[in-house]
Amino acid sequence: MTDLFVELTITSVLSRGARGGVIMAGVDTKGRRYVARCSWTLIPDASFPGKGQRWALRGALSTYQQEQQIDATHAELLRPSGKNIIAWIAGCPDIPGVGQVKAQKLYGCFGPDLVSLIEQKDVDALSAVVSPEAADLLCHAFEKHQVTQTLSWLDQVGMPRRIGQKVVDCYAEKAREKIEANPYALISFEARWKTVDALAQCRFGVTEDDPRRLEAAVEETLYRGLKEGHTCLPEKDVKRRLKTLLGDADLAEQALAVGGSSQYRNVDALYQPTGTYLIELEIAQRLSRIAAGEVAQQQSIFMAGEVEHDAVEAAINDYERAQGFALSTEQHQAVLCSVSAPLSLILGGAGTGKTTVLKILYEALEAVQPGVAIYQIALAGRAAQRMQEATGRDSCTIAAFFARVSEEQLGSDAVVVVDEVSMVDAILFYRLLRHIPSGTRLILVGDPSQLPPIGPGLVLHALAGHPAIAQTELKVVKRQSDASGILPIASAVRGHTLPEYAAYQGRGSGVSFIECSEYSLDEAIARLYEELGGNGADNSVQILSATRSGHGGVKQLNQRLHECYRRDGTPVCYVDLQHGVVPAKSLDHVPFKVGDLVIFTKNDYPLGLRNGSLGRIIEALPVEDAESDCCRVDFEGIEYTLKTTQIESLSHAYAITVHKSQGSQFSRVIVPIRQSRLLDQALIYTAITRAVDQVVLIGNREAAAAAILAQAFAARRYVSLPELLKNSTTLRKDLSDIS
Repeated sequence: MTDLFVELTITSVLSRGARGGVIMAGVDTKGRRYVARCSWTLIPDASFPGKGQRWALRGALSTYQQEQQIDATHAELLRPSGKNIIAWIAGCPDIPGVGQVKAQKLYGCFGPDLVSLIEQKDVDALSAVVSPEAADLLCHAFEKHQVTQTLSWLDQVGMPRRIGQKVVDCYAEKAREKIEANPYALISFEARWKTVDALAQCRFGVTEDDPRRLEAAVEETLYRGLKEGHTCLPEKDVKRRLKTLLGDADLAEQALAVGGSSQYRNVDALYQPTGTYLIELEIAQRLSRIAAGEVAQQQSIFMAGEVEHDAVEAAINDYERAQGFALSTEQHQAVLCSVSAPLSLILGGAGTGKTTVLKILYEALEAVQPGVAIYQIALAGRAAQRMQEATGRDSCTIAAFFARVSEEQLGSDAVVVVDEVSMVDAILFYRLLRHIPSGTRLILVGDPSQLPPIGPGLVLHALAGHPAIAQTELKVVKRQSDASGILPIASAVRGHTLPEYAAYQGRGSGVSFIECSEYSLDEAIARLYEELGGNGADNSVQILSATRSGHGGVKQLNQRLHECYRRDGTPVCYVDLQHGVVPAKSLDHVPFKVGDLVIFTKNDYPLGLRNGSLGRIIEALPVEDAESDCCRVDFEGIEYTLKTTQIESLSHAYAITVHKSQGSQFSRVIVPIRQSRLLDQALIYTAITRAVDQVVLIGNREAAAAAILAQAFAARRYVSLPELLKNSTTLRKDLSDIS
């Protein structure tokens, strides 16, 4: 055997491996034929190689049945250039009608400039030799080849396809050039640090102290902070993380000394990605302008005289007479505060009457401003649905608001009410502020003690208690009666105080704690579910878990309860294009059967279902093709017919995560408790306040106590918004005259 390096124009692909790797035949510049065997490590995606492409191959040459074979150790898709472009054009299946003769004419006319003309998509120039249609096909085929070449290269260096596609989408034909200049650019596309760092050092010769590596390490540290909810990190935390990332304290110091990056900033010993700094700065400045009154007309209605003040009081009195009860002092104040200020907060724990305030607030707004446009929005579909049910007015998710309502439609006098703001991260809130025009009145509703956003930043938490922002906190709980026993426990947890749980005595009321080992959780919860009256027929008894996996997690509990209550149920089926009629299953591979409790996990506005809608499968329908209806599901008293594509948005709902439960109420709630990085005071508080009659926490009492006493995760986030708000000059507005 001899080692050979050769450039081949592919004439045929003889075999494609199911998991990568190909055997392909081609000819070199002298017309000699070779068969190249390329393993999956060289060509992970077997669909890449094709007739007419030119590959550079290196490997051991042998002869088998009078055929020259190369067992490749290197394979690289080459960019067509020079006279090679003739062979590529003539052999490319994407350019029908342009063969060897026309390809030679093109090169004869333009010479080496041909490649540049194709890259520039100069169809007019190319049409001097071939038809405009053929010229257009040629340009698109070349672009496709360039993408294929880059993706193939990224595959070979170990980048996952989803990341490779993002790189190509961003940099187009310059992708390889950009990555070779600085391999750490891949970090921006969510590539793993270890993979990129190994690639940079092994393939591109980057040294450990290369400024590109050190600067990228700081950026990676800050990106990781974003994933944990931080928008900035203190210097000591950055140093600690850098030491772990780089494996050397001296390198960590050098990384911070590099400086000069446009990707992050360092102010007062805080390091922050430039993007999140600008986002939080814009939030602070825009809220300052709204609070001060962005337009001349947007001022307290009390400044216009006693008529408007009387109209508000009349609206409140009318509501109280119609409902047969009087608003509390806090609720009365909340209505007056939000009617009179362009920016206001309505804060309060679960069940404190925030919805009642909104209903009377809307009537008061309409009394002083007839025809005012009021938009109700919330982050989650379930929360938006509950908002609509409670107030009797249209509501939608923030995402739907962006899609449905333009800035022009809002005008300058609209009122936007955002519920569950504790869950809205800084990036989404920034987008919201950019979407609403000057003069929009903004009312933010939520509970800072509930779960924080999944994304980075804190908005409601930063605004709560700010002296220059009009706000009211509701403290008297209306939803649960004192007899339920839930109120004092929830209040204790909210205040980071260990509660005194009631002894568990079966189905009843109040909040109890049953100690149970982690490995016995699933079995014990299944028994408890039945004891509390759960029978798999409805969501009156609901399991709310901190985690999806593990003991006491959503996945295992749903599988167990499905087996318990629906093992022999009628299966829901759909038509798979490969296998025909098959049983439908969730993403957790649990079958769907008639009677199963389910949750819809996407917002489907044409269908009328929102993320978090809870339901029950009531009928399996016969299916004939991929477009057939699969089943009927009852979502809160309304029946929906679902197709295969909609079935994919279903999950079982005997157990759901606490995050999915926000905005919902259940008669009885079971909360599995085990050691987990996700367990904190806010999660326990949120779970408890989802129940109306009874809560049973089950599991590790010490883990629950530690979580309740510790700072909530939200309080541990590093964010710059509070400081930016404090330093704002335009927010210094005296609101003491708001009564």
